[in-house]
Amino acid sequence: MLAPKALPPAAAAKLAIWSDQTGTPYLVQQQPDGRITFTPLETALAQASPPNPPERVTTYREPLNTVLLGIAVVLGFVLSGYLLGFLAGAAGQRVVLVPRAPLCDTHRSSFLFWSSETKECN
Repeated sequence: MLAPKALPPAAAAKLAIWSDQTGTPYLVQQQPDGRITFTPLETALAQASPPNPPERVTTYREPLNTVLLGIAVVLGFVLSGYLLGFLAGAAGQRVVLVPRAPLCDTHRSSFLFWSSETKECN
């Protein structure tokens, strides 16, 4: 007959874990009145700590926070554009506007022997 496996007994401990010949672990408890109870370890662990329900994580944001965040992002883009222009000007780069050639539209019309031509320039 095989000897049951057990943890070394502690002097002041009222709990121990034993296993039977098949290897099933049991929690051994000594009650205050002196009697000893054997509880399967799975059952004892299930009773000791019930599983905590998972916490629900929501990604919902307050509408005001979303609006303020959007305003801050737009303002950041505008200010970064001004900062980039300032730094480019400080580095000696200049922005020059070159006027383009005027666009002219020519209208031609003719009727029998008479013809006319008009130019419109913008």
